[in-house]
Amino acid sequence: MKSYRFSQEEYSRLLDTHNARLLGLSQSECELILMGAGATREQAKNGAYVYLHHGANITSYRRGSRGEYGSILNDFKAKTKAPMDCIHHLEGLGFGYRQAQTAVYNYRKRHGLMGQSRH
Repeated sequence: MKSYRFSQEEYSRLLDTHNARLLGLSQSECELILMGAGATREQAKNGAYVYLHHGANITSYRRGSRGEYGSILNDFKAKTKAPMDCIHHLEGLGFGYRQAQTAVYNYRKRHGLMGQSRH
């Protein structure tokens, strides 16, 4: 079977048509739906994970500049927080998951925090 490249929005739309969240489908069940639509195992795994854990924050409601992200993360004391806590903080402010993930990665890289675990 040929594999296709989908965006996270397409994965979410497909899983929503199967009422995956409403029915409480598991990660594995969501992966099977995505693979049935042509996603590879790895694509399905990642798409299902983001759908189940960040579903409401896939699409961003706002855009930010590097300076804005830096200011928000500094105010949040991001240097002392776990990366996922920082991502969730940005999501709560209306930024999409991938957008927040990239902003936190760049922030941690810029501040020499890569490879350091924060609890």
